[in-house]
Amino acid sequence: MALVNMDEMLIRAKEEKYAVGAFDLINMEFAEAILAGAAKLNAPVILSTAAVHFDYVNMESLAPSLVKLAQDAPIPVALHLDHGSSLEMAVQAIRLGYTSVQVDTAHLPFEENVKVTKEIVKIAHSVNVSVEGELGYVSGHEGDHGESRFDQDEPIYTDPADALRFVEETGIDCLAVSIGTVHGLFKGEPRIDLDRMQTINNKVSVPLVIHGGSGLSEETYKKLIECGMAKINFYAELSKAAVQSIQNNLNRNPETTNITQVLAGIRPSVQERVESRIKVWGSDNKYSFI
Repeated sequence: MALVNMDEMLIRAKEEKYAVGAFDLINMEFAEAILAGAAKLNAPVILSTAAVHFDYVNMESLAPSLVKLAQDAPIPVALHLDHGSSLEMAVQAIRLGYTSVQVDTAHLPFEENVKVTKEIVKIAHSVNVSVEGELGYVSGHEGDHGESRFDQDEPIYTDPADALRFVEETGIDCLAVSIGTVHGLFKGEPRIDLDRMQTINNKVSVPLVIHGGSGLSEETYKKLIECGMAKINFYAELSKAAVQSIQNNLNRNPETTNITQVLAGIRPSVQERVESRIKVWGSDNKYSFI
């Protein structure tokens, strides 16, 4: 069985200074492409489903297939609920076989965020499921496919002192921080606060997570990993690759009515992007450590 608790992956990643990709998916084509890319490179991977997509994706229908794919994979796979909307959704995900959950409580006042997250930890840890907490606000909107701009949506950066309190009071397994990334793709230059990331890493013991991992340079990824980043949420570039493959197929065959021809390029396009990021993040050939 290759379905594992996410905590097992991230502790090792933090120690060995690489990052595990949490690739958001919207259907089985995405899931199979993500797993194929990770398996090819012997990399641990996180299959992530974002609650914002549940208007289009039935979690209860999709989850059993994702669990089966993970169990059959030759690499360690965690199944993660990203930006869950409630405690009830987290419980539902756990019952469906998810091995990691996050409920989006970062918008709440600090004490309320602690209270809700602590309750999720209590439930999840009782059944060996890991919990990701979040502190601060990442610009843009989860699930964005397009560009985000700082001048339209300023981030709220994570306070290092609050990060320490939050980790200690909640018992979370990893912490998502806001240090200048955005959901979606960047428009303009990102203002990544590496000093803040390093300060947070020096204060807390748990692995750190970056939301809005698309669109960063290789140099920035490597610096963030040096500062304790062990998990990278990644979706916008996958979505862009899938859309471009569809557009290319339609341009080549504008009169086609064959939907399989139109969609044929999605899987290889997504897989190629997954492989390229895994290599940059250094998680290739790490599965034997898990």
